[in-house]
Amino acid sequence: MFAENRKISLRQVRRLLILDIFGWSSLMIPGMLSSMTGADGIFCLLFGMAGGMILLWLMKKNLQYTQKNYYDYMKDMVGQIPGDLFMVFYFLYFVTLCGFVLYQTTVLVLTWLLPEGSYVWVSFLLLALAAYGTLRGIEGRARIYEILFWFLGIPLLVMLFLALQEVRTDYWTPIVSSGKTELIQGSISFLIFLLPLTAILFLKPFCRKSEKLADCGKWALILVTFMDLIIYLILLGVFGKNTLGVLRRPVITLMGMVNLPGGFFTRQDVVMTGVWFFALFALLHTGIFQSTLILKEMFQEAGNRYSMCISLFLAGMAGIGFFHNTFLLEVYEIYQTWIVLPGMIGILVILLLAHQIKARGRNRKGEDASCGKNIS
Repeated sequence: MFAENRKISLRQVRRLLILDIFGWSSLMIPGMLSSMTGADGIFCLLFGMAGGMILLWLMKKNLQYTQKNYYDYMKDMVGQIPGDLFMVFYFLYFVTLCGFVLYQTTVLVLTWLLPEGSYVWVSFLLLALAAYGTLRGIEGRARIYEILFWFLGIPLLVMLFLALQEVRTDYWTPIVSSGKTELIQGSISFLIFLLPLTAILFLKPFCRKSEKLADCGKWALILVTFMDLIIYLILLGVFGKNTLGVLRRPVITLMGMVNLPGGFFTRQDVVMTGVWFFALFALLHTGIFQSTLILKEMFQEAGNRYSMCISLFLAGMAGIGFFHNTFLLEVYEIYQTWIVLPGMIGILVILLLAHQIKARGRNRKGEDASCGKNIS
């Protein structure tokens, strides 16, 4: 069961969110932005952050009106059937996200750590670990990742500092040379990588001082954008626009090029792979936790084992699908851009409008009742 009576702090929530969005954004967004916009990718990161701020503002306004949990709030605002449809939308987002991250994490392990390994067995092990973490509850997960936050963050900062000597600032030009279409596409791409922040909506029953959840997301968003900006400038300064655009995981490639003082360790890229392995696994775990929670609430399950098994199975099948059919990656990109992103914003706007309409209705009834009393 989810241990709702054992709540986590805002600091723990913030670090969970940072790990969730930093891992896959820093691993994938530099190559995408470089191929689209070159040095103008820095503006895409800033514009994407602005879009993330708007999304967080919408979440904050809705959380202000959420009493018990987000599901009950949606049912109160729009009714049972639309509320269930919205929950299905969120479930599909988190379970497909989990499948995509499972695919990325497994390929990362097979490429850098276990080149002779089996995709199926590595995926199965990752899902088993995610299942164990979900059964342990969010408190145990928060405590583990609070430790990993510093364990992973300090070596990363050291490696990035050492990589500065390889940067060629002339690779940061030309600037402001991309078209509007490329800038918009790049900004939307980064905004999509920020969508795991919507997990905040479901964390109210699990968090102390839950009224400040959106503020946690804001600071996580700012820090991750700042880190991604630094990583992007370093990668662009080392590889240049053309090379960066074709590298699959440029930040890990960079880690293999950094020379540690004394030359006593030559395979630091393998160690640094662990940074992104744990960061990606944190997001994988979030996907399983959130999809399990959504099914549990929809079907009012006493425990969470059946909901978790369904989520694990669907995530595993999605991961296998991405591995064997690369065209599904293109389908997933279209799904994220044209369905998930507008849907996330649309649901929050609809709920706010519904709340305003209900509030006005209650005010009119109160005014009519007071007028009736005055007349009598």
